[in-house]
Amino acid sequence: MIWKKCQLYQNQKIDIDALRNPVYEKKKVLETICRFTPWTDLQIALENRNVTKNEQRFVIPVPFCEFPKCNFAEIDGIMQEITEVTSLSPRYTAILVKAYKE
Repeated sequence: MIWKKCQLYQNQKIDIDALRNPVYEKKKVLETICRFTPWTDLQIALENRNVTKNEQRFVIPVPFCEFPKCNFAEIDGIMQEITEVTSLSPRYTAILVKAYKE
């Protein structure tokens, strides 16, 4: 298995701009490792190809009950938005992130 460095971030409100919109800053909440998990044929059939093409799944060795509240994951130096967090109890948590292709 290939494990990659992963940093989890949460948006933290730091100020309000001139138009009264909140200004956020990303605050690191956890530094860990993660592993990419490919989509299965059954998941592709159920979810639809657009979902599986634009999103990636990663497994993190942190129990769901200890998993911090977070909005972003930085994996391989690329910041990605977390769209879903799933329990793989008792030892792991899976995250679904938007995939930004370059």
